[in-house]
Formats: sequence, structure tokens, C-alpha cells
Amino acid sequence: MSEVKTYVVVDGQTLDTAQYALPQNRNFSDAWALGEDANHNQIIVIDVEKAKDVWKRRMRDARAPILTKLDAEYFMALEQNNTARSSEIAATKQLLRDVTKLPELLNATTIEEIEGVWPDYLKG
Repeated sequence: MSEVKTYVVVDGQTLDTAQYALPQNRNFSDAWALGEDANHNQIIVIDVEKAKDVWKRRMRDARAPILTKLDAEYFMALEQNNTARSSEIAATKQLLRDVTKLPELLNATTIEEIEGVWPDYLKG
């Protein structure tokens, strides 16, 4: 019986997973990059800047249905001439649009810090 091999693509290179320790946090596999350990051996690491982009994409995905719901509520408020409600909704929508610009995310230097940035308003 032949041995089954598993490969991953990192930085455009196809790598045999039997020869590399994969990062334990699989939430950021799209952010994997090649790096070096203390002995200058090639290893797979999580690139923090790429991880921020992955997290921003997840935030955008999470906010999309919330924005859709708010759009409907906004138009209902406009139809009812409820300017207070339409202003409140507009402010919430802006908050959602700005979620990927939060300083806590932009200034994060570790994966744990990145994962810690998930405002309650993204939970719908």
C-alpha cells in the first residue's frame, strides 16, 4: 500500500507537510508564510500582516448581513420620516464600515491581539 502525502501551498511553494510543523492556530492558514527558526531552518509561520487581512475579511463577511438588515430599516425610517431613527442607523452603518480600521487591529502585533478584536456590534 502506498503512503498518502499531504501538501500545503505557502508563499507559492508546495510543501510536504511531513517535513514541516504546521502552526497550531488554523484560523489563519491563509496567512501562513515561510520563515526561519533560530537554527536557520525553514519553518511555516503566521505572517501577522497577512493575518490582519484575513481577520478584516472575516469582519467584512460578518458585517454584510447586518448592513443589509440596517439598509432595510433605514429606508423604513425614511419612509416614516423618522429622522432620529435614520440618523441612528446611519451612525451604526458607519461604525460597521469602519470596523476594519480599528486601531486595536491595525496596531496588533500578535495573533492573540488580532483575535481579540471583535466588537460586540459584529455579533449582530
